[in-house]
Amino acid sequence: MSETVSKIKYAMSLRTPQEEALSYLDAISTHCDYKKDSKDTVEAVATEYCEKQRKINAKFDFPSFCYAMATGIGKTRLMGACIYYLYKTKGYKHFFILTPGNTIYDKLRKETNPNHPKYIFKGLEAEMGRPKVYDGENYDTYPLKFEQMTLKIERTSEIQLFIFDIGKIFNSKTDTQFNFHKFKETLGASFADVLAQFDDLVICMDEAHRYYAPASMKAINYLKPVLGLEFTATPKSTSNVIYAYDLAHGAVEGYLKIPVVMGRSNTAGYSQEDIEEMKIRDGLTLHEHRKTVLREYCNENDLDYVKPIVLIARKDTEHAKKVRALIDSDSFQNGKYKGKVIEIHSKQTGEESEENIRLLLSFESASNPVETVLHVYKLKEGWDVNNLFTIIPLNAAKSDILAMQTIGRGLRLPFGEQTGNEDLDSLDIVAHDHYRELVDEIKNSDIFRYRDLDSSTVEPSESVDVSAGVDDGQLSLFDFAISASGVKTFVEVFNPKTQLEIYKEYLKNFVAVQKKDKKDDPGQLTLFDIQPDVMPAGSTETAAPATSKPEGKAEKQPLSKEEFVKAVTKYSAKAISVPKILVQTTSEVKFNRFEVKRTIPDFEVAMAKIERFDAISQQLLTLVNAQILEVNDAMNTLACMLLDAISELSYDDADFVINVVEQYLAKIPGDEENKRRIVRRYATLIVTDIRKQIYEHMDRKTQDIHIIQKDLILFRRFVKNVKEDGKVRFEKPFTDKGNIKKYLFTGYKKSYYPTNAFDNDTELSFQ
Repeated sequence: MSETVSKIKYAMSLRTPQEEALSYLDAISTHCDYKKDSKDTVEAVATEYCEKQRKINAKFDFPSFCYAMATGIGKTRLMGACIYYLYKTKGYKHFFILTPGNTIYDKLRKETNPNHPKYIFKGLEAEMGRPKVYDGENYDTYPLKFEQMTLKIERTSEIQLFIFDIGKIFNSKTDTQFNFHKFKETLGASFADVLAQFDDLVICMDEAHRYYAPASMKAINYLKPVLGLEFTATPKSTSNVIYAYDLAHGAVEGYLKIPVVMGRSNTAGYSQEDIEEMKIRDGLTLHEHRKTVLREYCNENDLDYVKPIVLIARKDTEHAKKVRALIDSDSFQNGKYKGKVIEIHSKQTGEESEENIRLLLSFESASNPVETVLHVYKLKEGWDVNNLFTIIPLNAAKSDILAMQTIGRGLRLPFGEQTGNEDLDSLDIVAHDHYRELVDEIKNSDIFRYRDLDSSTVEPSESVDVSAGVDDGQLSLFDFAISASGVKTFVEVFNPKTQLEIYKEYLKNFVAVQKKDKKDDPGQLTLFDIQPDVMPAGSTETAAPATSKPEGKAEKQPLSKEEFVKAVTKYSAKAISVPKILVQTTSEVKFNRFEVKRTIPDFEVAMAKIERFDAISQQLLTLVNAQILEVNDAMNTLACMLLDAISELSYDDADFVINVVEQYLAKIPGDEENKRRIVRRYATLIVTDIRKQIYEHMDRKTQDIHIIQKDLILFRRFVKNVKEDGKVRFEKPFTDKGNIKKYLFTGYKKSYYPTNAFDNDTELSFQ
C-alpha cells in the first residue's frame, strides 16, 4: 500500500474492500500516464496490476475501470476516495459524476455537501476544502457562479465536480429543458464542449451497468475523458473489472446483513391463498419481535430508533391490492397495521419509477408510520435503505426468491457494522412454499443461513417503556443543575437555599440547550429565544423568560421555580444514592540499607591482540596490543543505570544508590582503570545483580484511597423487550429463570422504577 492510499484509508475510515479497491487503482496509476499513454497501453498496465490479472478491455473509447462492488459496501465513499487520490497523485481537478436517474442524482448532489452525514469526502474536509459543484441546475453559469457567490471566508478546493443524470446529457433535438450540447454565450461554447476541452477529465459512473446502450455510450465518449471509473454491483461486462467484492464476502466479513431463509415445510393440504396468508402472518410476527429488539438495543446504546420495515413482493398489482386490503383491515391483528401499509407500483417494463424510489427512501425515517411495503417485482438500484429486515415473496419462483438484485436491497446494516445480535444482523426471507428446495440449495452457501419454523417459533413479545417518573429531557437538565450547583447528595436538595441555587443552574443550562438546538437545526432559529432574568441572591421569585413567539409555532418553556422545586423534590425523595467512587492506589516504598554481595564470580579483562597475517606466505607478521574500552566513571555509570532499571528509585534516593554501587565496586579486584574496563564490558550483568538484591531488601506498602465524587446517579427511562404476559410480582416464586430477561417485575413500594428488569436470577435475589 502506498503512503497516499494509507493516508486516505485512515482519514476516510475506509473499510477493507474499499481500501483494497483503491490500492488496485494506485498500482495501475503508478505505472502509466492517462494523459499521454494510449488506451491500449493503459489497459495493458491495468491487466498486469489489477486483481487476478484479468484481461482489461473497456468498451468505451477511453480506458475505463470497473469496480464490481456488492450493494451496501460503500461505492459512493470509494468514489470519493478515488477522486481525491487522482487529485493528490496526478493533479486532476475535473471529475464528471454520472447517475442513472433523478433520485440518485439528487442524492449525490446532497452528499457533496460537507454538512451531509454521508459526505462523499468525509474525513478529508480539512485536507481538501469544499469542492466546487456544478450540476444540471446551474451548469450554464460556469465558470462565473463561484466567482460571484463563494464566500471568501470559506476555503474551497481546486476540485470541480460535475454531477449529471444520464438523461440530461443526450444530444437530442427534442431536448428543450436541458441544453447540455447547445452553444451558450456565457460559456463561449456548449457545456459538453467545455468539458471535452479539459485534459484531466475523469468520468465516474454510478450504477455503471446502466450506460452501455449505444446512445449513452455515444454521449459519454463525446466528453473525451482521460479515464473512466465504473461503480456497480452488477457489471454489464466483466472485461474491465479491476476489483470485485461480492455479497458472500460482505456477509461473511461482517459488512452486510446475513440473509436467512425462513419457512415451514408442513404446508400440505393448504391452498395457495392459505400459504400466502401464513407467510404474511409469520413474517409480521418476526417483524414485531424485531421491533422490540431494536427499541431495546437503541435505548441501551443511546441511538436514534431504527424502524424496521417489511417488503411484501408481488408480481401483479391486482393481487397486491387484495393483500393490502387484508393487512390494512380492522380484523387483521386487531387493526395493528391499519394506515401502515402502502403499495408501490412498477411500470410495465418492471423498472422503478423515480417517484417509487423517493417513496421507498422516505420509509427509512422513524417518523414515517409505514411499516409494510407492497411492491411488484423487481427492485432495481436506487433503493438503498438500512432498515429493511423482512422480505415476504408471495407466489414467487425459487429463482426470484434468491435473486441477488432483490435481496441486495435489504443487506445494508442499520448501525454500520454487525452488532453480534442475530436479530439485528440478519435479513429474513419468508419462503414457506419453496422452503425445502431452498434449504437444499443453500446448505453449503457462504451467504445464506436458514431457519426451520417447524421446529422453532418466535414468541410474541412487546416493547415496554419503563419511565423513571421524570421526563428524560428534563432529567438531563436536573442532572446538570444539581451537579453544577455543587450538591453532593440528594439530602441537600431539600434545603430551600440550595434549591434556589439549583434552579439558577437549571435556567442557565436550559438556555444553553436551546441555543445548541438552534445551531444544530437551522429550521428552529426562532423557536427557543428564551432569556431568563437574572435572579438576585436570595430571591424567591420565579424567573420570567422573555420570549419571542413565532406565529403558529409553540415554544418550549422552562419550568417555573415552583414546578421545578416540586419535580426535583419528588425525584430526590425517590432517588437512590449510588455513590460514584474514585479509587486511587498509592504505594509507599522503603529502601533498606544492606550489605551488598557480588554473585558474579569472575570478570575477564585480558589484553586483546591485533594480529597481522600474510595470507600468501601463511605467516604471522606482528602482534599489536588492542585498546580495551572503558567507561569514564564506573560509579556514575552504574548509578545511572540503576535509576533507569528500578522504577521505584528517584534522585531523592541518590545516597542509597551510591552506597550500594560503592559496596559492589569495592568487591571487584584491581585498580580504578581495571574497574572502568570491567564496568564497560559487564555493566548490564552488574546492574541485574544489584537490582535483584535491592528488591530483596525493599519494603512496599500499598493503600487504596476511596474518594466519593458524588452520589447523584440519575435513573432514566429504559426500554425492555418482554413476553406478552411478561409482568410478574417480585415476591412470588419465579421458575422460568432461563428466560428472566424477558420479564418485568412489579409490586415495589420502595423502588425508583414501578417495574424492574434483571439479567439473571442472582440480581433478582439480591434486590
